[in-house]
Amino acid sequence: MKLILWYNNLMPSFLRTGLLCLLALIMNFLTVFIFYDALHLPLFLDTIFTVAATFYLGLLPGLFVSLAYNFLNSLIWFFHNGVLDPFIFLYSICGILIVFSTWIFARNKDEFKISFSITLLYLLLIALLSSFLTVISSGIIDYFHMRYVNIPDMMSPIKKFTESFLHQRFPLLAACILGQIPVSFTDRMVTTFAGFGVYKLCEKYLGRR
Repeated sequence: MKLILWYNNLMPSFLRTGLLCLLALIMNFLTVFIFYDALHLPLFLDTIFTVAATFYLGLLPGLFVSLAYNFLNSLIWFFHNGVLDPFIFLYSICGILIVFSTWIFARNKDEFKISFSITLLYLLLIALLSSFLTVISSGIIDYFHMRYVNIPDMMSPIKKFTESFLHQRFPLLAACILGQIPVSFTDRMVTTFAGFGVYKLCEKYLGRR
């Protein structure tokens, strides 16, 4: 409790924002480690705290968390796994689109408080819009990824779906986009609602921004 009071009353605003961005970044990596690496859940779940940062802090902090995550993830793949894959960082485009599609609605926070049904509707709209943008952008990146570099095992859930469409003689681009739908749609639904939940906790314990 004393730490929260110190955070709210004594820490300058820009330091508070920077600290929360850093925590969001760390929590994104921790979430991926727990649910994907350890529990082998076939979802990425790497944007829960990016969504929360966008809701609570705004567009620029959300973009920072998203870009920083993808940049550091690329470095981890290089130094830890020995994989030099320039396409990994290109998935930051998906993160940017997720932040923008979240911010379009999140900037009008007061409308989320009209009623539970309105909140639910906005979250569904965010999830559907970000899912559509993620499916298209990731599918296009996967298309070039599969043509020039073998997609790493980290993306095996999507890769398996893509290969199943290829076995049905779909063109590669169509297979890459269609293969994104099951995982990306589910991931966007979970991360959007979970990110909003984290935002509400921040608002409750850290105050409104």
